[in-house]
Amino acid sequence: MKKIIFIVLVSILVSSCFGLYDYGSDAIVDDYETLWVDIYESRSLKKGEILVPAYVFAVGYDSKYIYSKQHPLVKNATDKINRDVINYYIIERTESGFQDKPIFGPFNKTGFEKKCIELAIKNPEFDLTFPTKWHFD
Repeated sequence: MKKIIFIVLVSILVSSCFGLYDYGSDAIVDDYETLWVDIYESRSLKKGEILVPAYVFAVGYDSKYIYSKQHPLVKNATDKINRDVINYYIIERTESGFQDKPIFGPFNKTGFEKKCIELAIKNPEFDLTFPTKWHFD
């Protein structure tokens, strides 16, 4: 009987250790996704590896490109977002398992609009958005 109780207690202890961190992801298209680990401020855009660093707050795509808006993190702080700066990125989609096509950016709004014209991206819509402020800010 003691052996059964010991096994049950060890099982509970071991299974409770697997929830030590929190994370979430949102699929964009193909193998592209946004992902955050432990804190929302770490949300980045990735395809196997990080393509756009935190904090990604808006993403859109068309048949050839993925585009995103990002607030950079404050230097020397992993959990503070610099909401005064908006960077834009454009990623040429690839069908291979890794990102072997260009990533353009970071751009300011004007640079992004110019690159969209150059790449023939018409009316980019950011249809996947995430909050930039939380109720505890």
